[in-house]
Amino acid sequence: MIIMEEHKEAVIRKIRAYGIIKDPELLERPDEPVPLWVLLEALLHVIDRLEPSDDRPYD
Repeated sequence: MIIMEEHKEAVIRKIRAYGIIKDPELLERPDEPVPLWVLLEALLHVIDRLEPSDDRPYD
């Protein structure tokens, strides 16, 4: 399925661009499960971007 592979590649590019997951080994294996802590860390990173803490500027 070429369409699915293109979709996965687009998702990986966005994850890299946003810096949500920085471990290149994880990004090279998009079909393998990741540990729960990796998923939670990525989620926390997104939350921090959406709701910055009071001690950081909004830029």
